[in-house]
Amino acid sequence: MASLTSGRLHVIGGGLAGSSLATLMSEDGIDVTLYDAGEPFESRWTRGMQTAPNSHKVAEPEIFYDPEELVSDFFSQFPEIPDKLVRPAHGVLALKRGRRKPAIVALNSGLAHALIKRRPGLVLQAVTAFGLWQKRFAGEDSRVDIPKGMGRANEADNDDENWKKGTYHRDGLAVLAEILFSMPAQKCSNALFGRILAPSIKALFSRNPAPVFSAIDPIILNDIALPALRERFLASGGRVMAHAPLGDIDSTSEYATDLLFGEDTQIVVKPQDAVVLALHPKQLCDAVPDIGFAPAPARRQTMVFEVRRQFAEPRGLFTSDDLVRAIYCNRRHIQVNLNSNAHLSPDASPEQRAQRIWQRCVWLCDQYLNIDLTARAENADGLGCPNFSFVDAEAPFPELTPGVAALRHRFKPPWKNLFLCGDSFPADFAPGPAALFESVNQLHDELHTFFAKPA
Repeated sequence: MASLTSGRLHVIGGGLAGSSLATLMSEDGIDVTLYDAGEPFESRWTRGMQTAPNSHKVAEPEIFYDPEELVSDFFSQFPEIPDKLVRPAHGVLALKRGRRKPAIVALNSGLAHALIKRRPGLVLQAVTAFGLWQKRFAGEDSRVDIPKGMGRANEADNDDENWKKGTYHRDGLAVLAEILFSMPAQKCSNALFGRILAPSIKALFSRNPAPVFSAIDPIILNDIALPALRERFLASGGRVMAHAPLGDIDSTSEYATDLLFGEDTQIVVKPQDAVVLALHPKQLCDAVPDIGFAPAPARRQTMVFEVRRQFAEPRGLFTSDDLVRAIYCNRRHIQVNLNSNAHLSPDASPEQRAQRIWQRCVWLCDQYLNIDLTARAENADGLGCPNFSFVDAEAPFPELTPGVAALRHRFKPPWKNLFLCGDSFPADFAPGPAALFESVNQLHDELHTFFAKPA
């Protein structure tokens, strides 16, 4: 396709957001160059992506909020990518309070609807519905409370004292914040949760609520989707500049004018050219200090256990346990996300720590998922747990400083030809794949408007 503009597009950051935007724009006939400090189109979907002891790929399905099906709609443009890349989210949410039986909520249905239906009697259902709906109108600086006792180490059979201060909602919202959005509860605003849990009164009381959570298969993403995007990008005339770390951006008062990569590469940017920064917020702050926020990467210690009997389908348990935050039963592996405040004795050996975590997982899965892990396990020689590996994995979406998650849509690039792309920027979206592709879709339209202007 012939170029529709005399301007060029420079996309800096070859992760999922930058690669997707660059592919769309290149196929639209724009002259696009994609820059990355490593290899563009290489997976940044790092949560849980590890190689197990026998070199089997393991990856937890990334569960995310996407009631408008933005992710599946984006990938539907590429028939070479399997539909099963995005699938219904297989998982349950365990909300534990003392010794009461936990609520088991399927993520495939409307979460608020399920939470309300669990309450006994019309009065409690109405109070619960009002409480969830009221959060929509909370101030952006109003944070989700963490129940007292959350984050303190305790044994599975001795939790009454820790949980008696919790409530049905606070327990659940704190777990959702930590697991679904990769950030501590106190960094999520009540207004954000209100929009997610209760988009409307009609949705609250619908008999057949639409699914609001989906799961993306990171193995298909890494092995099929990203290579397919790369082939489409190169076939449309796009150019790749790999191993080019952005050093600085020179500018006038109105336009970015020069891109500096490394020590000896300088790209001249004309006023009719556009620059897109599709960077992790840490690198974004380094490139444009005036953007005005300081994020930190979200890291979560993870373990992978290898079992001998394959699971028929992925299953997940999200729990408020003080040692374990989530358990994913996926193929021949059990992946365990630990509580960010989990207390594991530094004096214990890795085998002793793994054995303690395994015992907790066995108990949790027996209580909440009706799964007997011991029947599936083949314990390693001399150990009380299967083969394992420890992972210090970076979550796929950034952990923002308090207040930033609710205000991220207010960030404005300082120059007319500079644009921001990624999951941190669309308003009214929780951080995640849906926010990322909403950003890509919005910016796709904005760039066409920019290039349509006369030089």
